[in-house]
Amino acid sequence: MPWELRDGEPVIDPALVRALLSEQHPELAPLPLAEPVRGWDNTMVRLGERLALRLPRHAQAETLLDREVAWLPRLAAQLVARPVGTTDQADHATPALPVIPTPVRTGVPRAGYPFRWAVVPWMDGTPAVHVPLEARDAYAVQLAATLRGLHQPAPADAPASAFRGVGLAEVEDRFSRRWDAVAGELGRERREQLAEAWRRAVDAAPYAGARVWLHGDPHPNNTVLAGVGPDRLRRSPVLVDFGDLCAGDPASDLGSALLHFSPSGRDAFRIAYDAGRVPDPALWARAQGWAVHFALIFAAQSPGEALRPLGRDLLA
Repeated sequence: MPWELRDGEPVIDPALVRALLSEQHPELAPLPLAEPVRGWDNTMVRLGERLALRLPRHAQAETLLDREVAWLPRLAAQLVARPVGTTDQADHATPALPVIPTPVRTGVPRAGYPFRWAVVPWMDGTPAVHVPLEARDAYAVQLAATLRGLHQPAPADAPASAFRGVGLAEVEDRFSRRWDAVAGELGRERREQLAEAWRRAVDAAPYAGARVWLHGDPHPNNTVLAGVGPDRLRRSPVLVDFGDLCAGDPASDLGSALLHFSPSGRDAFRIAYDAGRVPDPALWARAQGWAVHFALIFAAQSPGEALRPLGRDLLA
């Protein structure tokens, strides 16, 4: 479980963080430190008002962080060089230039800590997973605009993923194992609805467009809502944790995004994302399949995980 230390995992405490900063970025060492907060792959430590440290908890997380360090500056430069519009919150979303939290400093293993690490911008706000489902509908149009802005053609050497942006047949074995584990808990009608959504997704026409940039995991716990109170729901959501950044079929990003919303919010999201585009029913059939796939992943997480209730509610 991410809230507990895995076997062999380094202990990340303020003393270690101070040691790493003092040796490698001494000008940052005097800034105030918040208490470390463990996520699934990284421990985050807020540094002053505007920065944070991302410290991998295991070797695979270090690889994901390396991807962010290598690729986020290139992605940000590409998007800045190709402005894609602003958000019209009244009726639809035109592509909006997404915020790309590009690492500002990097670090290497020292002081007994075994992994590479980074200093990143701090995105102040509330993770969307902590906002009630129906309230999240308020930013459906803005999230659609953010993803439209991100889903731009990627360069030929952009990273690929075996788990995102691929054909659903590539993840069907994983889907089947997870489905078998939870299907017995579902009512017959709901089980048949979800199974049919998956079948339609697998049978839909495969993606034939250019590989586009994908966040990889734009779920509610990787989405920060700036501000406080109702105001935070009227602002464009900020996607964080680009460790699964890759290029491919946008259906996997859209499937994850659908899990933010109620049925009416999903409709608003889809209409906004499709504004000005040629209709593509196969894209949304694949996205619905990805939504079921991700809901199974979330539902299988350990008790106490923020996404577990969301996955179980969406499957019920």
